[in-house]
Amino acid sequence: MRKIIQVAAAAMVVAGPCAQLQAAEFQPNFTIISDDITYTVNADATYTKDETETLRLNTEQSVKQGSQISLRYSTSLEDLEVRDAYTTTKDGKRIDVTPDKIMEQQSAESAGAPMFDDSKVKTVIFPAIEPGSTITLSEHRTRRKAMFPGQFSEIEYFRDHSDVRSAVVTVRAPASLKLYMDAPGMNGGQVTSDKPDTQVWRWTLENKPAHAPELDSVSANDHSPHVAVTTFPSFAAVGAAYQERAAPKAAVTPAVQAQADLLTKGITDRKEQAEALYNWVSTHVRYVAITLEFGGVVPHDADAILKAEYGDCKDHVTLLEALLAAKGIKSTPVLLNSGNQYSLPGVAAPLGVFDHVITYLPDFKLYVDSTAGLARFGTLPGPELGKSGLVMDDGSGNAKIVELPNGTPDSAQDRTTTRITLNSDGDVKGTSEVESTGSLDWISREVFASLAPGVEPQIASRLMSVTGQNGTGSYQHGDMHDLTKPLAYRTEFQVPGYVQLPGPGATPVPAGLGSLNDLAFTFEGLGPERRDFAMPFLNRHVTETTIITLADGMTVPNLPKPVKIVSPFGTYSATYVADGRTITVTRDLVISKQSILVQPDEYPELRKLALAVTRDLRTQLLYN
Repeated sequence: MRKIIQVAAAAMVVAGPCAQLQAAEFQPNFTIISDDITYTVNADATYTKDETETLRLNTEQSVKQGSQISLRYSTSLEDLEVRDAYTTTKDGKRIDVTPDKIMEQQSAESAGAPMFDDSKVKTVIFPAIEPGSTITLSEHRTRRKAMFPGQFSEIEYFRDHSDVRSAVVTVRAPASLKLYMDAPGMNGGQVTSDKPDTQVWRWTLENKPAHAPELDSVSANDHSPHVAVTTFPSFAAVGAAYQERAAPKAAVTPAVQAQADLLTKGITDRKEQAEALYNWVSTHVRYVAITLEFGGVVPHDADAILKAEYGDCKDHVTLLEALLAAKGIKSTPVLLNSGNQYSLPGVAAPLGVFDHVITYLPDFKLYVDSTAGLARFGTLPGPELGKSGLVMDDGSGNAKIVELPNGTPDSAQDRTTTRITLNSDGDVKGTSEVESTGSLDWISREVFASLAPGVEPQIASRLMSVTGQNGTGSYQHGDMHDLTKPLAYRTEFQVPGYVQLPGPGATPVPAGLGSLNDLAFTFEGLGPERRDFAMPFLNRHVTETTIITLADGMTVPNLPKPVKIVSPFGTYSATYVADGRTITVTRDLVISKQSILVQPDEYPELRKLALAVTRDLRTQLLYN
């Protein structure tokens, strides 16, 4: 989605009489002074978790973030007790959190859809905090019911955007319980137990410095120390456990059959039937955002979801699965991460990794996400492309880790035709026609759907100002929720005094008000010279054709030379053609690579392409 980022000046240091300016060094918001976590696991995989954490607040931002800590839990699965909470001021004074400052309320998701979620939130409000003070929170959780019967699975991340002075993770479990571990960046392992029937594992992390976050990079979870502990021997076992309880919920009932028949009336092609069912679920079943961590991993019956017309991701998948099955079309759930986490732990620990469910249709080799709401049939939202997912049935009846499609330049296209007229006062007036497909179509729908009615002209002016155009504009587009066809849209714009006439002079090719996925947007975020972490970067094919009609008496005697760039990441070309008073500028970019992620050692080459393209976007027309 297009980002209009206003970067405020960070702290500047005046050094000496020459007033030399120096950029502020990164300072993490928090320092983890200590974090002591103990899991005591029972034979049936229920457990208790005790955690005491002390954080030092380093910045003004941390004061806002740390003034209150929210603890979410599922009332059907666990109990949560805050055993201690206090602030330690900079001068060492302890100030306890009083009971009236520990408040409990229903989660927003649960309040909006109580049938589907039972989670609550305890909020701890800390007194007398300021930069330099510390907060300490001690909590006790009792998991009364395992998320997966008989299976224990937890991950603790120590994200590297905070300093860690000391962290300890201890797991105590019956000796008979087989545990699988993954603890990169941590020290430790199995230690001597004080009881012969109990196994004890302990990992520590000490004096880990923080790393500045990198905008647009993968999640800190992908490169931070963590401890993953699970009883699942494989991800195939995770899939089997999920399906054991989820599959029966997708039973075809009379109500489901009737709805499927109604939605596919007159449609005989099976793929078109699947599309009609998907479109209906996407646009008629309200999505309530509940992750797999809360409310359990068992969806509701398809009948109940159909009647309520709302549900979370697993409910969406279940209802769609039932409707498809009613027409003899096979589908299967796929677990994945919906955020910017791309890696999987070295053991099969699903919770803390998978927080979302989508659908795979093996007959058509298509992945679809009805919870996206604005993604056309066969199109995945950008954040899901190229992810590792756990498909419940790979065709053999077994679950399997798969790589979701990355998208191709053919499947994600954006074509913009802009027509511009210059008058004798140097004013620009024009229109743009935009057509997008695939993930770029989804981005456009998301942007327009997020705007309040009447705000679009303001957004148009803001976008134009980013490219140095102080003008006005407007958008005209179709129904974002009509998933039967690509979303085409049109813009109109005016920029007074864009060109100084009469000449001679020079002007960049007017950008006007074009696509939300234009060439300039493609390379946002590629300013840093280097990166330490991978970043996702989508394949695409972007074409911009700008047709300029010059003002009377205005001539461009020498056109810029054509540009052709070949990169490991794709190709870029630009041509400039004159026909009387009309100049046509055609720019074409193809991004094509195997992986969704650009690794740090690949990044300089991508940045090289970005600099070359943006340099061409600044090409000027010399006129008389």
